Amino acid sequence: MAVAAEPTVPLGSSVARAHNVAVDDWVLVVDDEGSPQGWLHLRAHPDGGPGPAPGDAITPDLLNLGGTLSPIGGTLREALDAALSSPSGRGVVVDETGRLVGSVRAGTVLEHLHAETADPSARAGR
Repeated sequence: MAVAAEPTVPLGSSVARAHNVAVDDWVLVVDDEGSPQGWLHLRAHPDGGPGPAPGDAITPDLLNLGGTLSPIGGTLREALDAALSSPSGRGVVVDETGRLVGSVRAGTVLEHLHAETADPSARAGR
């Protein structure tokens, strides 16, 4: 199954930098090693208040920690769980060291599942 590139910003970056890479209201924040730390919502604070200002530094208290991680080469269920549990709707895929590989959307996982159901020989390509 294809894993999409996921825009990221390092922890400690400015919110303005997050706005520059964002494809929607959510940006994945990573540490110095490239491991996911959480999602930054550009329009709302996790406590329900207003979103961060462009000049703010991205700190752990601004991150939404919701969502599970899916290992690269994991099961379709793991990928679907990651996508459905993510506040952004994008499941985070990591390698064996916990570093970001990319992301998957639930629709992509379900399309892959439907293709496998229609053509059992597609299972070998998982």
